[in-house]
Amino acid sequence: MNQGMLKKAIVILLLLTVGVFLVHAYWTEIVSVLGESLKMLTKTRIRYAILAFLVYLLSVYLFAVRWQQVLSSIGHDLKATDLLPILFGAIFVNNLTPANRTGGEPLRMLWVNKRFGISYTDAFITILFERLVEVIPIILLLFYVLYFVPSLEIKFLPQKNILTLNSTYLLLFASLATGILIWIFRERFTVLLKDIKQNWKKLHKSFIPVLLLSSGVWILDIVRLQLIALALNLNLSLHIIASVSILYLLLGLLPITPGGLGIVEGGLVSLLLYFGLSLASSGSFVFLERFISFGLSSLIGFLYLFYYGGSEIWKNIKLQ
Repeated sequence: MNQGMLKKAIVILLLLTVGVFLVHAYWTEIVSVLGESLKMLTKTRIRYAILAFLVYLLSVYLFAVRWQQVLSSIGHDLKATDLLPILFGAIFVNNLTPANRTGGEPLRMLWVNKRFGISYTDAFITILFERLVEVIPIILLLFYVLYFVPSLEIKFLPQKNILTLNSTYLLLFASLATGILIWIFRERFTVLLKDIKQNWKKLHKSFIPVLLLSSGVWILDIVRLQLIALALNLNLSLHIIASVSILYLLLGLLPITPGGLGIVEGGLVSLLLYFGLSLASSGSFVFLERFISFGLSSLIGFLYLFYYGGSEIWKNIKLQ
């Protein structure tokens, strides 16, 4: 066993030890919360849960239409339905790999190359372009969250030492962090932007459709989360739903656990607790959301991969 594997094994063992200790120490409280959560889930209004799932499917279809628009702009005429299996397959792979989209994007490039003969370069450029355009609605949603979310109070000491971070400070901090990251990875950004610039004459035709479709996907994400809240008889305001949507994205990007398991759930529950929900309500909301976005989506993606010879595609991804 090499040193890297040994470190990972030690970290996992420590986390398991801490987990077992916490479960043992708070077993009574855990059983009580699980009982309340189970009671809430048994009272789920199924029609809203089904609608939330259908909205999720629609959002994935819009992703397919978006990619189809970009591919069409550089001369590849495909149907959105041709790309739908690829996107669900990518979602399945994303749910198995740390850091959201790091595993799924190579799958998209490989699959579209093997099935439709699209070069890796064209596939990469189209994916990069749609991701860059998607940043616009994400930033707008982030501005909305920072403006409407109440100020955070962080207590450093039990006494009166309290640091209040209002939305303005959070925005400045986010801008500074973004600037630092761009500076650190400036060489990589330069290469990527150069590729976009060289193909801009073709890609710019799809800019407006891609922007509208990206915005539509994020609107549907808000609608889906609201439907999940309605399914559990929870009254969540728009800024809370938007905050959940943004935090979900940020936590999913962390390269810690496959599909953000544990990290996403813990972060979302903590956020909902901050907004005043009970632990049982928060846990039920996150469970139902992850059942749709992680569980059902993974099942669909696995079936598509199996049908289209996913084992060979998966082997090719690991080799590259």
